[in-house]
Amino acid sequence: MPDTLFSRARLLFFARVTAGEPRHAARPGLELRRATPDDGARYEMCVGTDSARTFARRLTAETDCYIVAAGDDILHASWVTRGAAWTREVRRYVVPRPGDAYVYESFTATGARGRGIYPFALTGICMSLSQRDTTMLWVAVEDRNLASLRAVTKAGFEVQTEVSYSRRMGVTTVRPPRPLGPRGSLAPALLRSPAGFAG
Repeated sequence: MPDTLFSRARLLFFARVTAGEPRHAARPGLELRRATPDDGARYEMCVGTDSARTFARRLTAETDCYIVAAGDDILHASWVTRGAAWTREVRRYVVPRPGDAYVYESFTATGARGRGIYPFALTGICMSLSQRDTTMLWVAVEDRNLASLRAVTKAGFEVQTEVSYSRRMGVTTVRPPRPLGPRGSLAPALLRSPAGFAG
């Protein structure tokens, strides 16, 4: 059956305590920082998933975008929320517990891939969040995305749970999370269906 009619995959949830020694040293010529609305035009040009206006609207008290820039170019962007984020793979909201955050929608420019920029960004995000009353950072990676799986483990994240899902004729079926690590039992509380989400 064609993949457009039926597909099956796993979403792996990783977690890492935000405090601790950085795993990746400063990178000359690269700047990691929280984005501001003024970065909207550069984000639109370099990443392209949002216009400058929608980019600025997405930045809230609960949601930040961290960027890795080299001069005027954005080489990497990751969104981080302490609120809720829609996860298209399982068609659920990920809602971190109080004191936790969730990183999602990570992008690395094609020409910057394979240079360790994503682990560098994740490490820096952890350091930043540890100073902002956030103790745990979660990230989800599809099991077939080998590059991202390598990146998150290099940044010190450990797999905690898996969520298997399938799609048949446009209908998504999500199986209960299966714990894989010491924080695996926390993962079911992270996922909320649209009907069960009051955000």
